[in-house]
Amino acid sequence: MHETIIKIPNVAKEVRIGFSFNYMIKVIEETEAVSGVALWDFADVSFLHPFFLAPLAIYKSNSSKIIKCINIPLKLQSYLNCVCFDRLLHFVNEKKEDVDAVMRQYFNATYLPLCSFAMTDSNKDIFGSVIRTIIEKQTGINGSTPLSYLISELLDNVFEHSQSKNGYVFSQYLPNEDVINLCIGDLGIGIYQSFKNADLYQEEIDGSEACALRLANDGYSTKNRPDAENRGYGISTSKAMLVRGMKGAFFMLSGSAFHRYENNANDYIELGNLFRWNGTIILMRIPTKFPEGFNYIDYLE
Repeated sequence: MHETIIKIPNVAKEVRIGFSFNYMIKVIEETEAVSGVALWDFADVSFLHPFFLAPLAIYKSNSSKIIKCINIPLKLQSYLNCVCFDRLLHFVNEKKEDVDAVMRQYFNATYLPLCSFAMTDSNKDIFGSVIRTIIEKQTGINGSTPLSYLISELLDNVFEHSQSKNGYVFSQYLPNEDVINLCIGDLGIGIYQSFKNADLYQEEIDGSEACALRLANDGYSTKNRPDAENRGYGISTSKAMLVRGMKGAFFMLSGSAFHRYENNANDYIELGNLFRWNGTIILMRIPTKFPEGFNYIDYLE
């Protein structure tokens, strides 16, 4: 079978949140074009930023392509093994005590390994609790209500709207920067299709995935009921708390559009035929030290 080498770039830093997807697009496009075996060559890689690593692993674990990783430096291979890059930790419908037993080993690490979990009601509660507990243990910010709120709201969105078979999560704590890089994703129908299936706001969206993304981020709901109308995806409150209150950063890719919100940047970009992610990926850069005067209650609706 014909083999094609695809060079994996050394994505060590992000100029701005979501910048890693510029490299991700190239790798996925080249892989999709391969008719035989795609050889991912890691020879030039010393470190992979979490916001590049997580989507790369999710794509690889679900791709129909034959993908083999070659020339991985020893130190990088050790890291990839630790974070379960080649074989994501998968949870179907385990009891909380069994999940806790598996995940307890990461209390003293600086990462939450790449996990996939079946979209069941019990898993939503279990994973929300486990993710919060691990991150709080790693960072020392025990009892952090803002962190609990962010994780709970965004996991709720994945379970309620995505219609994905599995959800995905990965985090990396960088103590030298006092920040957590957290990725939550799915391979579901995406935000645009969610609005379309509900037959809501079609005139406002007018066929644009970027417009659908903006509506979701502005608090418009796909649930056609009065009490959900202003709550929407819960995204607007979460990202306001994260970016304006905590001075973090937020990025969302859904279908062929993305949204970036950090500092003074608040962009909605339509990618058109350039690239498409079948589902939704949310990236958050979460500070572990909050600004003076920050009160999460100020951002609750």
